[in-house]
Amino acid sequence: MLRIVRTAVVCMLMVAVFRPAARAKSITVTVSGATEKIDAFDEKNVTYFSLSGLVDIMGGVLDWKMIGHTVTFADDTSRFEFVINSPFFNLNDSTYNLTYPAVYNDGQLYLPAVSFIPFLDRVLTQKITWLQDRATIRVDSEYFNVVDFGVAQKANGLLVEIFLTQALAYDIFVTEGNWVNVSIRDGKINSPRILSRRDSRFMYTMKAHQVEGAGQISFRLKRNVEKWRHNLADDPPRIQISIADLDFELDTSTTGRPLGPDNRIDVIVIDPGHGGGDYGAIGPNGAREKDVALDIAKELAKLIRKDKQFKVIMTRDRDKALTLDQRADIANNAGADLFISLHANASVKRNVRGWNVFFLAEAKNDSARAVAQLENSVFFRENDAFRAHQEGQEYGGANDPILSIINEMIMTEFQAESHDFAMMVDREFRRQLDIPARGVDQAGFFVLNMVFTPSVLIESGFVSNKQEEKLLKSNKYHKKVAEAIYQALKRFKAKYEG
Repeated sequence: MLRIVRTAVVCMLMVAVFRPAARAKSITVTVSGATEKIDAFDEKNVTYFSLSGLVDIMGGVLDWKMIGHTVTFADDTSRFEFVINSPFFNLNDSTYNLTYPAVYNDGQLYLPAVSFIPFLDRVLTQKITWLQDRATIRVDSEYFNVVDFGVAQKANGLLVEIFLTQALAYDIFVTEGNWVNVSIRDGKINSPRILSRRDSRFMYTMKAHQVEGAGQISFRLKRNVEKWRHNLADDPPRIQISIADLDFELDTSTTGRPLGPDNRIDVIVIDPGHGGGDYGAIGPNGAREKDVALDIAKELAKLIRKDKQFKVIMTRDRDKALTLDQRADIANNAGADLFISLHANASVKRNVRGWNVFFLAEAKNDSARAVAQLENSVFFRENDAFRAHQEGQEYGGANDPILSIINEMIMTEFQAESHDFAMMVDREFRRQLDIPARGVDQAGFFVLNMVFTPSVLIESGFVSNKQEEKLLKSNKYHKKVAEAIYQALKRFKAKYEG
């Protein structure tokens, strides 16, 4: 989730700025099971951390402006503005006090961890905590158990759903002004995500309130709330509230934008990466990415066919080469409702480990860009645009503004649903796989950009790591990965099928 904008004025920023005399050190950042280090220093018993370093890991945009000595940090929903050497900062339209000033040092912006992290926690969709005794910033996407919200018009009224990670006790009460209040015992609410789901077609406003031992979601509907029912559904766990217009019967179907040509999630295309002369990454003991991807794909297809809820199509079911166009055509001609591309990762650093789940969007960190470059390399080699580029020629595919607009539309049309499925896979992987979690990320994968449906690319581990290479050659591990993806697939169907 990262893009850094560093303008030339950074080099000219302030001649006389505060440069701490305290000895430099580093602190730890834990994200999705991975551990990183960022620069820090202590000043008068206060730990300052590099926001520049944190943004490198987590994402957003950091922009420097010489005039006014200001630095802004923005993510998808919020914007912070800091003034060097001032404790005051703006968050969207409000001004707050950090107690301790923002500091510029050696090309980086430093902020006091103890007072800034709670503000950052307000706006992120993950839980972020400063652990003073461990000198650690912890980013935890698994902290929340009330994780999403949806509302949809049904034939007999509205269906509101609150998505949970587990069954939780709850109470519902309706108050004056058509306020529906849902109090969830032991609920930890992902407030930024929940509040982002407010649908102005059906409600005036929405609030989320967190206290010790409970969370509450309240929303004020535009229609009268006179006749309503509720229940706790499973697979995935969710609170369903049906609000009737006239004669009422509980509608247990789920919410979400209907996907697919027939409003059903029933055609799944599995794309085992590489194949034929394209081996993909090769491990130190000879494991080939193309074989790993195909073996996992076969296990996943077996599960899908056994349950008979879906029709499964594989872009390849044996060791053969496929072009990018062929893979995309198979999915698009089949009317795919979901496209799953399977791979294994690699790194020049042999100690790097873990699985990743990617969806299609502009890459926001170097790690995601590196994975996309690795997986896209074979398509560059087969593509006329690449050959033309090598020969110094212009090629319409690279420079055609109309094609660029079409590609951008493809990239964004199913981005929310693709991200949602990626998060479901992430949740199942964390439960079922015993290797480190590298979490959900985004990047510009060619194979996903040509498929007109929600899609993800899954890196099931690092074939370049000897320990994970051994796992990736194991049928037991293939089955675990396939089972986790299949459970996520059923969750996706439950949420989005119209």
